[in-house]
Amino acid sequence: MATMQFTRRRFLQFCSANVVLPWMSSLFATEARSSWAFGIIPDTQWWFNAPFHGTAIHVIDAINVEFIRQQVDFVIQIGDLAEMPSALAFQTRAAHNQSLTEAGIKFYPIRGNHDVPNNNPKNLDDQAMKQAAAAAQFTAAFPDLPGTSSVGSSPDLPGAAGMTYSFTHNDGKFILLDTFPMVDDNTKRSKTYTISDYLPWIEAELKRDDHRFALVFAHKPLQGQNHKDILFGENLDSNPEMQNAFMECLQRNGVRCFLCGHDHLYHHSRVKSPDGRSEVDQVICGSASHKFYLPALPLPERERPIAQELMRIGFVIVRINDDRISFEYYSARPFGAKPQTPQWELQDAFGHTQDGQSFGEPAETMKQFFRPER
Repeated sequence: MATMQFTRRRFLQFCSANVVLPWMSSLFATEARSSWAFGIIPDTQWWFNAPFHGTAIHVIDAINVEFIRQQVDFVIQIGDLAEMPSALAFQTRAAHNQSLTEAGIKFYPIRGNHDVPNNNPKNLDDQAMKQAAAAAQFTAAFPDLPGTSSVGSSPDLPGAAGMTYSFTHNDGKFILLDTFPMVDDNTKRSKTYTISDYLPWIEAELKRDDHRFALVFAHKPLQGQNHKDILFGENLDSNPEMQNAFMECLQRNGVRCFLCGHDHLYHHSRVKSPDGRSEVDQVICGSASHKFYLPALPLPERERPIAQELMRIGFVIVRINDDRISFEYYSARPFGAKPQTPQWELQDAFGHTQDGQSFGEPAETMKQFFRPER
């Protein structure tokens, strides 16, 4: 792969503006719906000190203001809610959703690697107890997530309820995957499920006749830019059979976009399976933290980069506008130690229309696609 030059704030376009999501033409075959949107907030861990308690409270508050202004229906967070897991950290993160709650906006989180213990335990029993405690603290701070009641679904696996889950909203289905240690049973043991454990449930959810389109979310990427640990293991080539099966499942069921975090940079690319038979667009959704990373060698060989931005805080809004779905990435200068009112800038947008036309333009021209009153 050719060496790419990066600058601290420069937005990079990697390919023709006309090459974007290969969504199935049947995606919008049903009667057009009214327009709606949802938000995605990336990693929010912060230094573990008061009043932050390990979570980026001022960045969260500023992004929530924009989510409310843009009238999203709900918000998904794709992991790393806090720097370290604790009841206080998760409760602090949950408390800073109050403005969303008052606006009638639901919040759907999943965990990242910072949301589970990462210290060196004395022994395996001690490790299992800490992991189980962290899972319990997460569910206590975010109760009643889909899969824990009649709303939504979770895999029929011990401890998975409300941790890995799906839900539907209007004409969309949303599948959120947790691949970190959770309570295995009623003891103090813990269990880590892999994508292979979840795949029958994912397949069943995607086959249900309860959605017009589906999106899949996890904390770790299919292929990362900085971190080399991915959704399937500790390096870019981990468990190729699992990668093939997962991506084939998404492609066969019309899922064309996978959204994740972990790398603390924005990166939109198209990723191929190890066997080359399947591909999916991937969006690493940026950073809402004090942490930023740069791409590191080796860069993935099975992806085609499309757009990237480094060293900025940001978030994603997904819009369903009658006959098309669009993904918008907004960013601003980093801040967080004190409250600020950032100037959010639209930096990337791409999507697909009912008539089979794809779109994706540089930030300077893409705003014409959207109504100014958003």
